Amino acid sequence: MQYANHLKESKMTGKLKGIPALNTNTLTNDFCSKMRKTDVICRICYSAAMLEGVRKSCVPAWQNNSDILAQAIPVENLPSINAHTFRFHGHGELINYTHLENFMNISRKNPDTHFALWTKRIGFVRKWLKNNDALENVIFIYSNPKTNRVMNKPPEGFEKVFNAVYDDTVREGQTPCTGIKCIECMACYRHNEHTVIIEKVKKR
Repeated sequence: MQYANHLKESKMTGKLKGIPALNTNTLTNDFCSKMRKTDVICRICYSAAMLEGVRKSCVPAWQNNSDILAQAIPVENLPSINAHTFRFHGHGELINYTHLENFMNISRKNPDTHFALWTKRIGFVRKWLKNNDALENVIFIYSNPKTNRVMNKPPEGFEKVFNAVYDDTVREGQTPCTGIKCIECMACYRHNEHTVIIEKVKKR
């Protein structure tokens, strides 16, 4: 993958191995900082814990991504992506609306790549969809902030909803995620019947 403006792609590990991602710094995201002070899944943010611990070396590159993506990237500087599937944010969250616009412009430039974006920022997604036609190569996934309160239908504007639970018993109409490698599943990365995803909360 070739980036202009020095954006840094991440080669993910663990269950995300095999799917490249464009990550940002959770620790300096104002939205994330506020959410970590509330009684939602963000209070035990996996990304923040990693960046303060074993992934501390990633902070400079991901902060650089944050700084770039929070400002409008000229069309001629948008990256070309050499991957069939790509994740916006294996770590991180949308900083502002411009951040989302940059992601969508990257998607337009790379129509042969399947993109998936996990976000809690419903307002940004709905605003973008109000002003633009949906892109066939992008899937919006709502990251439900309420632990153990499963949403059995994605909110308006989203194709899927990702739920974190303490008991990963899967019920009818739900798709399990716990312990499954993304590259072997792809339920979240394709247009399909899998719209309600369930994953057990990671132990700290």
